[in-house]
Amino acid sequence: MRRFFWKEEYSLYFVCKFLYWLFMAAAAAGDIREYRISNRYLGFALIAGISGALTWGEGSMAERSLFAVGFMIRLITVVILGFPIYRRGMIGAGDVKMAALFTAWLGVRDGLKALTIGFMLGAVLALLKMLRQGSMVKRFLYLSAYIRRMVQTRKAEKYYCPDRDGYGCVIPFGACLYAGTLFAVLWRG
Repeated sequence: MRRFFWKEEYSLYFVCKFLYWLFMAAAAAGDIREYRISNRYLGFALIAGISGALTWGEGSMAERSLFAVGFMIRLITVVILGFPIYRRGMIGAGDVKMAALFTAWLGVRDGLKALTIGFMLGAVLALLKMLRQGSMVKRFLYLSAYIRRMVQTRKAEKYYCPDRDGYGCVIPFGACLYAGTLFAVLWRG
């Protein structure tokens, strides 16, 4: 008796699923090494994600297409919601795209859970980095000055600028999102 994952309609989905997670892991690893998330890896993960949506389940091609449309709607929604945060310099563009891909793959409920865990891991990592560098007071003074400037001038300016601030305060947030997503997926069962 053949196992279900050897059936033709499931094997392509599992290949897509494997490739999706592989490319997302490569993007997270690049973020750890270079503090930059490769658009190439995210693009390959996008292709694997859409392909996985088109091959999931046993329904007709029209039903599978609805999964792909839902995938794209979730992806675009998160990019739109994350764009203002990126424009203020509080998160990188690759981080927004990575969060969008995770939410598109997992769905809204599980995606929000994964992103919440990823944000908490990012906060812990940032706190540990500030403690290790002895820069916690300096960073919180910078944050309070930033908020004060925003309130007084009523102008939105970038919080982080690499030319001005350097990379000493940067964390690999994409890797935190990846770890948070893995935790959420394993937690879900």
